[in-house]
Amino acid sequence: MKPEKLLSKINFKDPPNLQFLKRLTNRTGIIQHTKYAVPDRNFGYSVDDNARALIMSILYYKLFGDEDVLDLAITFLSYTQHSRTSDSWFYNFMNYENKFLDHAKTEDGFGRCFWALGYAVYANPRRDITLGAKHTIGELKENIKKLISPRAQAYTLAGLYYLNESEPKNLENKAQIEFLAESLVAAYKKYSDKAWQWFESYLTYSNAIFPYALILAYQATGREEYLNIAKESLKFLEKETTNKEGIPSPIGSNGWYIRGKSKATFDQQPVEAADMVIAYLALYKICFSAEYYEQALKWFAWYHGNNIKKVSVYDEVTKGCFDGINENGVNLNQGAESIVTYLLAYLAFSDIELKLKP
Repeated sequence: MKPEKLLSKINFKDPPNLQFLKRLTNRTGIIQHTKYAVPDRNFGYSVDDNARALIMSILYYKLFGDEDVLDLAITFLSYTQHSRTSDSWFYNFMNYENKFLDHAKTEDGFGRCFWALGYAVYANPRRDITLGAKHTIGELKENIKKLISPRAQAYTLAGLYYLNESEPKNLENKAQIEFLAESLVAAYKKYSDKAWQWFESYLTYSNAIFPYALILAYQATGREEYLNIAKESLKFLEKETTNKEGIPSPIGSNGWYIRGKSKATFDQQPVEAADMVIAYLALYKICFSAEYYEQALKWFAWYHGNNIKKVSVYDEVTKGCFDGINENGVNLNQGAESIVTYLLAYLAFSDIELKLKP
């Protein structure tokens, strides 16, 4: 079935249902995992989930004006701030008893938090949120040039883009965007050739963040090289994650895809579809090419049956999202990353439908 038919009942000008997101969220933050659709307290919280949820809740408010959602945003912002370490990195995990797991500090967590905080400043939903995010960002900037992970650099670049949009006269933000973008370009030139247009010698998770970050870098600097590499790498990623029938098939987490080795088909994660949607719609906003919009629709339809198992990953009953596709169909658990990334992809369409289309 064509993506348009699978999505025929969805109107992106209407707000998405936050029922399941609210089920997972308590006074501390959004709970990371579930047993089926029941929050599983054994696994506690992840800073990645709360950072993404912060972006999602603020974007939801900006598009649909629901003040109650800002209470959720405050919870996610508070969790993100509390996760900051004394040396301005982030604990990635907290157990349900609100104790951080000391061994779980990662650069990815830093990058995702910086992205969320930068967006919060840019969106300026309400003074308390904006000031809180801006204060925390001031405590983080010293670590930007210490980042080694290209993926963390890409996440951080996204946050810097939004900071630059909100503070166009701040030359430091643009300089840091260029620093990180040049690091990504260097990685791309190191690993890519005619057969492999990518930033690493493997494809793993959240792959589309690389072209997305360079699209933002292009918007901030006007450097055509960033846009050209973004388009080229996204085209390569599309080729590697779409089967012969044109059906989206994200790289599986059970082995990933190391260059020269077999590509893992399962388990396919919802975050991959969302990141592809966000990258394609970022290109659409620049070029207004119907091709990019249609590609984004194709990837969003992955959640609604346009996948190699022809199953719905979005749960119409709970309004949650299954944790991906495995050999038997869907993973029946419905965790925070799955529903939050689904909502982010949905809202990326809403942002276009409400602002750019009649």
